[in-house]
Amino acid sequence: MFKKYFSAGLLFWIPLAITVWILNMIVDFGDHLLDLLPPTWRLGIDFPGFGLILGFCLILATGLVVANILGQKLVQLWESLLEKIPVVRPIYSGVKQIANTLLSQQERSFEKAVLIQFPQPGQWTLGLIVKSVDKNLSDMMTGEPMLTVFVPTAPNPTSGYVVMVRQSDIQETDLSVDEAFKFHVSLGVVSPNLRNSAKVSLEKSTK
Repeated sequence: MFKKYFSAGLLFWIPLAITVWILNMIVDFGDHLLDLLPPTWRLGIDFPGFGLILGFCLILATGLVVANILGQKLVQLWESLLEKIPVVRPIYSGVKQIANTLLSQQERSFEKAVLIQFPQPGQWTLGLIVKSVDKNLSDMMTGEPMLTVFVPTAPNPTSGYVVMVRQSDIQETDLSVDEAFKFHVSLGVVSPNLRNSAKVSLEKSTK
């Protein structure tokens, strides 16, 4: 009985404590942004969270600038300079590609969550459909329609594996992309709520 109640208490406090700890780190990081300002610009303002607000405004202002034509030209010039630095180039380009994939608002980065056999037959995991594989490439590999699927790693879903899978080998689900991410981030602890699933053609979802 003691163990039952103690475990229940831990299950309540641990997520709450970790959440507060992460939020506190974010606020502290934002407040340290004030240290980047010249002393004459700080206006004697000192309260928790002000730096975070300042950082949010800075990001928003930067977005307004780089979203117009002149700003895009400046960004292209800046990126062309970074491309010439050997060590910086692969790091910057890799991080930017990940950010573009996760934050893109022009189109859906991932079509839907599906089940695939990975990393070997008989072992299943949740993947995210990216797009259809080019027909010439599909014909070269299997001669059948194939899909590009992203399999996030756990617990860090910003990295993962990109695999090309035969469309006939994919098990479609009604899970959302967010549910698939939660599954990987939680190391499988958060079990997906599979409402209805059937192995059907994915032609409509990849057109």
